Order: sequence, then structure tokens, then C-alpha cells
Amino acid sequence: MKKTIYIGLLLTSLSLTGCSDSFFEKVPEGSLDKSKIDDRLLESYRTSIYQYVGTSMPGYSGIFLDGYADNGYSRNSWDSNGAAVQSNTLDANLDFGYSYDYNGIRTCNRLIAEVDNFENVSADLRAKYKNEARVMRAWIYMDLTLVFGDVALVTTPENDFPDGLSRTAAKDVRMWILDELDEAIAGLPESNDKGRFNKITASALKARAAYYFGDYSAAEKAARYVIDNGGYKLHKATALTDDMKKDGEFFKKLVDFSANGIDENTFLQGIFNYQDIWKADNSPETIIAKEYEASEDYGSYERVTCLMSPNMVKKQAWATIVPIQQLVDAYWTVDGKTRPSLPSVEQRIEAYKALSESIDQKMSTSKKTFAEVVGSEINNVVSDSYMSQYRNRNTRLYASITFPFSAINRFLDGSYQQYIPDIANYGRSGFVFRKMAGADDVISGWGDGYFITGVDFPVIRLAEMLLIYAESHTQTTGYDASVTTELNKLRERAGMPDVPSGLGKNAALDFIRAERRIELAGEGLRFFDVRLYEDDTRNGGYKGNQAASAVMNGRIMDVVGNPGAALTWSSRLMYMPIPTTSLDKNKDLTQNEGY
Repeated sequence: MKKTIYIGLLLTSLSLTGCSDSFFEKVPEGSLDKSKIDDRLLESYRTSIYQYVGTSMPGYSGIFLDGYADNGYSRNSWDSNGAAVQSNTLDANLDFGYSYDYNGIRTCNRLIAEVDNFENVSADLRAKYKNEARVMRAWIYMDLTLVFGDVALVTTPENDFPDGLSRTAAKDVRMWILDELDEAIAGLPESNDKGRFNKITASALKARAAYYFGDYSAAEKAARYVIDNGGYKLHKATALTDDMKKDGEFFKKLVDFSANGIDENTFLQGIFNYQDIWKADNSPETIIAKEYEASEDYGSYERVTCLMSPNMVKKQAWATIVPIQQLVDAYWTVDGKTRPSLPSVEQRIEAYKALSESIDQKMSTSKKTFAEVVGSEINNVVSDSYMSQYRNRNTRLYASITFPFSAINRFLDGSYQQYIPDIANYGRSGFVFRKMAGADDVISGWGDGYFITGVDFPVIRLAEMLLIYAESHTQTTGYDASVTTELNKLRERAGMPDVPSGLGKNAALDFIRAERRIELAGEGLRFFDVRLYEDDTRNGGYKGNQAASAVMNGRIMDVVGNPGAALTWSSRLMYMPIPTTSLDKNKDLTQNEGY
């Protein structure tokens, strides 16, 4: 039986009062059954802890974390701190979720401390709720220690905030997190109420935590448990929608199927198997999800407004977080193991300008729209020298990123991607995310100006467990058949060839980490990944070519050569600064090195 947890946003009003010292002392007046009052109160308070799923950047907002590393770019400081992190211009006045996370810890601590006061609720139920809160608290601490390193370890409500507390060493916090998860998992049921932690979902969190802490034996074991016992399977599209079929006709023009020995149908199906993960709820791959509802109160506008550009949809679209050329260049060729041979960035800029100017001239002469001209010239467009970088590439590039002149039929039939560099809402890179953008479950809201989606966001999915197992097993044992078996599940879903066999350990680690970047692009993990690989205390003794010092260099540029943030690495960027406001309140709190 698949055990998926959907974390709802539909929290009761109790979550707003969860910080009140007297909350548990309040008893409604009247003649209601005391046991029912206790049961309802405790259930409501239990619900309040789940608002912290995904911690300080939950759901679709987590996509912005890819703009803190080498996958994305967010141009506006009010949308994201990403550019400041990328360019090493950040300071302690910026908010990286420190107070939010400690508020979550406070909520969990109160439930853990007070649950046994609800004597009319069964002991088994109270124990289960306590273990759920312990899992959530461990998750929040995982976020804190990965972002800030050493943090104050607060486990009782008497010390809800770390005022007057010194920081506990990161290695001790991380050991505590793994021990805490082990104890909570032991007390959780195999299955639980919908949207609540159980042994499987908590084990998935443990796999992620152990992986990021460099405990590869524990990560391997936890990921294996989830893979073998969770009942999950990789998502595949059951049928192609009309817009998929139309986009597929465009992708066909970019791939030399016969020359590369590729089955056309398998390849195209692989594109949409992957893209379809984010189109609807209840994916068989989803382990933990942030739940949304298609309404103004509980929906998400980010899926359209933040990920798409104005030409793609007749609603507000600002492209506030976009993929960058560095990510585009990271995708394999169709053989699944070779990097593309690419012209220089300068050559590609000039080629783009020439193609764009040609399209503009034809628009002016014919009085046709951009989409009409590109559509009528599509065979010439795809054979242009600029488009050579997109030919014969990994299916997940086509599924994940909308590049200039690409077909995009999701909201506007017959549309092709146009980049207008003089308009900020086109995103400042020339690219937009195709994966995660749009959704099946959308409404028009807020004065008919926005699309709002109710489609859930997968916070942890099976693919991540396969990748954690593959890398962790390679660290502990080597790159053997058990690793290639799990990686080939991802390849089969994506319509790509099997992964190479017989790699040495370091070559295998580079390969798996590159595959992880491709599979999980835009899902908010790259910020943590490049720091893991950089950290000699956690990387298993090998930095490799995906470490922060290897990838955080150069400058983000759009397709016409306009500069964005400089990609920079400094040792201080391993952790973010403790907020100045917290330092002012807590005389025992010290700042991270370099701030």
C-alpha cells in the first residue's frame, strides 16, 4: 500500500493561537462532553504542526532556492535573497527563515510537552501525535542546521526561543536529529491518517537528513526501506493531452532518431512521463506533498505567475525565478552520458541575435505575430545555428525548460517562446521552467488577473530516494548493479538509455550527482547539494565537479548577453548569517564566520 503524506494548508484557527501559554488551559463553557472537547482540541493542535512541512520555503516557493545556486536566477531582491547569495553580497539583515523555523519548533515543543495532559484521549493516540511532532521538529532542525550550521537546540517549551542560549555544534545537532527520527519512527504506525507522518514518510525524511549529514550508511538503509516498503512507483503519463502532442511535434524536429538509434515513441513518451509529474495530484511517486486547493485562499499563484513569462498566458506572468544557461548546458545528450559539444557563450549570443533579428524583420514585413512567423518558419528555425545547442539532448531538458523559439501550447495554442529582454517580466535569462509551470487544476482569481492552482507540490518523491540510495551505496560499497538498477528506473521512465556500468567510485559519484541535478532541477535542493559536495566533513572524501567551488563561478547572462548575478564561492557561503535581530536579543549567540 502506497503511503503518501499530503500536508494541507487548510489549518484551523488553532494554529494562530498555538504560541499562547494559556492555550491548553482554556476550556469552552457549556455541557459538551469533555472527552470530545479534548479530542477536537488535540486534533486541531496536531494539524497546526503540519503547516511547517518544507520548513521555511515550502511548496512552490522552494523553487526559488535553485536561484541560490547555479540552476536559476531571481532578479528581484523582494522575491528572493538568491542573487545576494550567488554574488556573495549578503549580510545579516537578510531573512533566511531563522525565526520562522524556531516558531515551528515552538509549536512542536508545545505539543510534545502538553499532549499527555489530554487524559481523556487514549494513550496510544497521544503517543502517536507526540511522535508526529518529533518528526516535524527534526525536519525543521534539519533545515536550520543545513542553512546556519551550529544552532541552539531547544527541546522544551520553557526555552521556546534561543534567547540566552548558546549554539550547539552542528555535528551534535545532526546526531540528535537522526536519533530523534529513529525513536519517532519506531513509535509511528505503518500507515496513518491522510496527511500525517508514518514509518515510511518519516524514513524518507531520515534518508534525506542522513544524506545531507554525510551519514551514507544510514541514508542508504533508510532510502532502501522506503523503496522496498513504501509501495511507490515512478510517475508515467497515462495519455498525452492535446498540448503535449503539439509540443511533441516540435521536439521531434530537434532529434535525429535514426542516426542515434532512438525509438521515437519511447523518447517522446519519456518527455511527457516526466513533465506530467507536476500536472495533477495523487502521483504514485509522491511521498510527501504540500497540499493546495484551487481557491484564492488556499491555492498557489507561483506555478503560473512566477514561472511563466507574459507571452505564454493571458494572465499575470512575471517569470520571477528562471533557469539559467548553466543549467541548460548541464543536461546530457541523447546518449545519457555525454556532455554536449557547445559553441562558446559569445558565439551563441551572436547566433541568437541573428535569428531573433531575422524573425523580427519577417514580423515587420508580413505584419504577422511572433508565433505566426516562427510557426511558418519552424523548419528553418530548428536548423538554425543557435538551435544546435538544443538538438539531440536529454528528454528531461525538453520536459523541464522552455528555451527560445520552443513550442509551448499549455495555455495559448500555437505559441512559441519569445524573449523580450527589455521587459523584466520575461525573466532576465531567456529561459523559463516548463516542468512545474501551469497545472490541470487552475482557476481564475483576484479580479481575473491570475491563474491559481490547487495542484499539490511534491516535497519528497521516489526519484529522490533512488538517487540517495545510488550515491550512498556508491559511497559505502561501490558502484555496482544495485546502483545501476535504481538509476535505470529513472532512465526508463524518461525514455533514455541505461546508465553506464563499470565506473570507478569517483567517476560514479560525479555521474550520480550530475544525474541528480538533472532529475531534481528546480525542486529546491541544489542549494544544499553543492554545499554537501564542498564540505569535506560530509562529502565522503570527494568534492568532485559538482561542488560549490567548482560550479559557482562565471556570471549569469541572458541569451543576448545582458549580465545577471555573478556566481561566486567563498567559504563563508557554506552557511547563511544569523539574523542581526536575533544577535541583538541573545548575548550568547555568535555570528557565523565571515559576517
